[in-house]
Amino acid sequence: MDGHYDRAVDIAWLRLQGWDKDHVRVEQLPSGLVERDDRTGRVVGLEYWNASERLPSELLEALPAPPPQQIVIEHQRA
Repeated sequence: MDGHYDRAVDIAWLRLQGWDKDHVRVEQLPSGLVERDDRTGRVVGLEYWNASERLPSELLEALPAPPPQQIVIEHQRA
């Protein structure tokens, strides 16, 4: 299992064994997202919105912050 918690937006991500970006089907719920393997239907990922209201604080404290996103801005000459 892998996971992250972004305190700035209060979202937690949990990736379970078997998660494969090429075989994920996403379902939106009021509380966040559920990712299922499109071959087996098995839950392989969870995204919790308002995580501090839904998950134990001990879990959130144990999760690292997400890795920084690399943003590339390309400038075109006029």
